[in-house]
Amino acid sequence: MHRIARLLTLCPDLATARAIAQALLEARLIACANIGAKVESHYLWNGTQQNEPEVQLWLKTREDLVERAFAAIRRHHPYEVPMIAADTIRVNADYAAWVNETTL
Repeated sequence: MHRIARLLTLCPDLATARAIAQALLEARLIACANIGAKVESHYLWNGTQQNEPEVQLWLKTREDLVERAFAAIRRHHPYEVPMIAADTIRVNADYAAWVNETTL
């Protein structure tokens, strides 16, 4: 069984998702990024209900790089309080090897 970390954040638009992905790829904190479907987010902010379109950004990395990747996402994210989540997923051996070889 081989494990890697999968991170998720939501971005206000495609350009932001691309910029975050590019920054983390250049820093070799992630092996790949997937920019997903647009979603409609409903939430409370400063006591007011908000409804905004967002873009999903999925990132794959090694488990030991999660904290550094979180910090990099926060540096590049325009939101005051971005949602950044991580989980561990099981992957095939050759994919895990590629993630390990690609990241620093």
